[in-house]
Amino acid sequence: MILLQPLDDMDLAILQSLQQNARASYQEIASRLGVSRVTVYERVRKLVESGVIEGFHVRINARRIGYPVTAIVGLSTLQGKEAYRTIEEFKKLPEVEEVHVVTGRYDYLVKVRARDNEDLQRILLTKIDQIHGFQRAETMIALSSPVEKCGIDMGRVAGDVEE
Repeated sequence: MILLQPLDDMDLAILQSLQQNARASYQEIASRLGVSRVTVYERVRKLVESGVIEGFHVRINARRIGYPVTAIVGLSTLQGKEAYRTIEEFKKLPEVEEVHVVTGRYDYLVKVRARDNEDLQRILLTKIDQIHGFQRAETMIALSSPVEKCGIDMGRVAGDVEE
């Protein structure tokens, strides 16, 4: 495993605190960890500058704002020098939450949110099917999502660091 930035126990504890509550103040985190606010501030600044922290986000319940349909689309495209265009096109689609370049049957796995099945069909036919190099898609509608994590277990990372 390549670790671009060595993380110590304090970094991991700060990251865990921020994952649990990104709104926590540096003072709250410092008090919980038994260090100064300045220590937390400096550590967070370095974690942001190094790219370990990419942003501070709010997790929104898609169902509660009218987007109860989650679909995973397996997408096959023409591969070649212009594959980057496909990624850029995905970035422009507001309905697309995640794109993963994968091995196996498909080139991409794409997570899409929709208001209902008709909205999903519209997205598939007017947007996904129009992606550069599109060849074939298979859509799987999630019946439920019992596990949706938005963080990394810092205990697992700590184990990686010790090895």
